[in-house]
Amino acid sequence: MSSLLVVEVISVIFNIAFLVLLTKEKKQCWVYGIIGSLLGAYVFFKSEYFSETILYIFYAVVGVYGYLYWDQKNGETFTIKRSKPVQIILLLIGTTLAALGLGYMMSKTSASKPYCDALSTAFGVVATFLELYKYYVSWTFWIFINLYTIWLYGQKELNFFMLQMSIYTVLSIYGLYMWHAKIKAIES
Repeated sequence: MSSLLVVEVISVIFNIAFLVLLTKEKKQCWVYGIIGSLLGAYVFFKSEYFSETILYIFYAVVGVYGYLYWDQKNGETFTIKRSKPVQIILLLIGTTLAALGLGYMMSKTSASKPYCDALSTAFGVVATFLELYKYYVSWTFWIFINLYTIWLYGQKELNFFMLQMSIYTVLSIYGLYMWHAKIKAIES
């Protein structure tokens, strides 16, 4: 087993632990997310997915912010917000344009599939902020991003990351269902 494969497996284990602990709202989830993201960034860099490398470093930084933010909030709850259709359309257009710009910049490097890689990165950043501020639409973004990255990671035979994204897809569908139930309960 190659050392890069070992790092990929360890990253996936930490990332799945992060998501499981996140669903249980345990603050230590962020530590697992930070470690898993940094290890993932290394794997993606070595695989020449440079935009994905940036994304995973971003996830690690958000993990530090999340840990500090949760520590400060001490269990306060946040309201789930709905987005207007025009807001979603503007997000889709703006994020697609950002992905094209990032893809163009990465096409000037030795990046593998620079535009495809940039697409998941741009939408991953937006989905992270939507989730951080509890916008219901974030789960829909995550479902599509996770399905897309299964294909993207398959292009480099990053099989354990493909498995991770498959699990994330199922958990994102579950998150969509759970938030939908919470919104309906509040609106009733």
